[in-house]
Amino acid sequence: MWSVTFQSESRRSKPYKTEKGALKAIYKWLKTNEEQGIDGHAILIAPDQAPERYDDWQALPFTNESKPDFYQSGKWLRLRMQAFELYGSRCACCGTTPAQGAIMHVDHIKPRSKYPELELELTNLQILCEDCNKGKSNLSDKKWR
Repeated sequence: MWSVTFQSESRRSKPYKTEKGALKAIYKWLKTNEEQGIDGHAILIAPDQAPERYDDWQALPFTNESKPDFYQSGKWLRLRMQAFELYGSRCACCGTTPAQGAIMHVDHIKPRSKYPELELELTNLQILCEDCNKGKSNLSDKKWR
């Protein structure tokens, strides 16, 4: 367990499960403070290591580079098209179509957040209208088709 003590005008400590999570929190906190003109530092206490003090977010061994967006990837866009070709463009839940003004989504039956290994499986996809897809969210793995 990693612990971070954030210190500016006040002091607070917070535990983190991973080193990456702790460094990400320090990065965000220091960068936000700098943008707001607040002086402060953070101390990272790692298991079996001496505490490390961080005053500058740019000196952290962490980058806040975002991962490429899954929904913009070529693999997803090709699979999405295959799902529309195979299952049509009628909502599998309520039956609405684009001709009725519906915006159609390709839904992961078993949500990506819970089953990342199925994110590119055609058999795990179904067509839902925007309202049904948003209502389903990642709360259900109901197969409507």
